[in-house]
Amino acid sequence: MSMPRPILRNAVLAAGLGTTVLLLHGSASSSAMWTPVINALKARFRLLAPDLIGYGRTDSWPKEYELHLADELRLVEPLVEHLPGGAHVVAHSYGGVVALALARAGRVGVRSLTLIEPVAFHIARADPQAWAEVERFSGGFGERMAKREIDDAMRHFVDYWSSAGTWEAMDESTRAHMRRAALKIMQEFDAASADPLVDTLRHVAFPVRLIAGDMSPLPVRRIVGLIAERLPNASLEVFAGANHLLPSTHHRMLSAWLLEKLDADPAST
Repeated sequence: MSMPRPILRNAVLAAGLGTTVLLLHGSASSSAMWTPVINALKARFRLLAPDLIGYGRTDSWPKEYELHLADELRLVEPLVEHLPGGAHVVAHSYGGVVALALARAGRVGVRSLTLIEPVAFHIARADPQAWAEVERFSGGFGERMAKREIDDAMRHFVDYWSSAGTWEAMDESTRAHMRRAALKIMQEFDAASADPLVDTLRHVAFPVRLIAGDMSPLPVRRIVGLIAERLPNASLEVFAGANHLLPSTHHRMLSAWLLEKLDADPAST
C-alpha cells in the first residue's frame, strides 16, 4: 500500500482585481521574484504568485518521499479552480515545468500559457548537443551534492544560469537561501528530465507563448524552440541582452510585453 502524500502548508502573494494571472517562479527562488511584475500588472489583473514547495513560506518537501510534479499541482490548482474562463499562466524555469503539467492535467481553465525558459529537460533529448550540455551541467551538480559540497554545487548551479562569479558576489543571506534549496533542485531536475510534458498538448486551444534570452544557456534556448515546433499554436519571443534571470533583470520589458499580449486575448476583456 502506497504512503499517503504529505499535507503541506503553502503561501501565496495576491494583488489586484480582474482576470487572474498565475505566476510560477523557478528553482531556488520564491514568489518575491514577481514583485516588480505584480506592481506593473495589478491595475489590470488579479495576480496570484504562490511559493512552490520548499521555497518562501511554503513547507519543504519531506525527504522520505519522492517528489512528483503532481505534488506541486496539489498546491497550485486550488488557487485557480472555478474561474470563469480560467487564468493566464506565466511561469519561469522550473515553474514552466509545473505550468506544463498544470495545462496537461486539464483540471483548471487556462486562458494562455507564457513560458519563460522552461527547464523541460526531457524535451532537450531531441537535440544531442543540448542534451549533452544538460548532462554535463546536471552531472557536475550531482557529483558535488554526493560529496556534500553544497557551496560548490550551488556555485556550479548559480554561475551556470547567470554568469561566472555570481555566487561569490551574493550576500551571505542569499547564499544561505540557495543552500537550503539544493536538495529540492535535485528533485526538480529528476522530475523535469523524466516527463515528456508537451506530447499531450498538441491540440490545446489556448495560445502558448515562449520567451528566451539570447544570452541564456543553449539547452533552454533549444527547449523553447522545440516546444514552438511541436505546438501549432505556439509563438517564440527572444529578448536581446537577457539571460536566464530575465524576469528579474528585464522585468520592465517583460511587464510591458505581458500587458500587451495578455490584453490581446479576447478572453481577458
